[in-house]
Amino acid sequence: MRSLLCPNRPHKLGVLTTIGLVASLLSGCQMGLGGAHQTTAHVTSKAQASELDAVKRTLEVSTIKMAPVPTISATGYAVISSQPGKTLNQRRLMAIRAARMDAMRALTEQIHGLIVESETKLSENVLQSDVMRSTVSGAIRGARTVRIEPKGSDSYSVALEIDRATIDQILKSARRL
Repeated sequence: MRSLLCPNRPHKLGVLTTIGLVASLLSGCQMGLGGAHQTTAHVTSKAQASELDAVKRTLEVSTIKMAPVPTISATGYAVISSQPGKTLNQRRLMAIRAARMDAMRALTEQIHGLIVESETKLSENVLQSDVMRSTVSGAIRGARTVRIEPKGSDSYSVALEIDRATIDQILKSARRL
């Protein structure tokens, strides 16, 4: 008879023989029972060992920590002196707003894409005119202002970012329209 705790030691109870065999197969222990039983136990042990390895790999993959949700970021720029306004402070506020809108345009371009139209005219293989137009169209929700900072004495930059979950929500609602 074999013991449940150590399959190679004899035990008095006959019921534990089968349990000891199953436990040793599951734990990967080698048992020498002799004859046909050894071959069956060995084949079962290899099959179960490969199955346990597959389960182990699956568990390792499922317990890998997910990376933080990626964000998309964009930076917009604007010049203070070219903004309308009566005072310098009004022009600064307008430059910040213009830089924010520029960053929003860049975010929209990254999420929804850019439409480019081009027209080229040739006459007798000589370029007559070349016109390119680009259009950005889309909705942006949930953009977070990361940074507003002056660049030099006459311009501002505004950095915005939006996380992947918000982007997925935006695209889902845009597809419904």
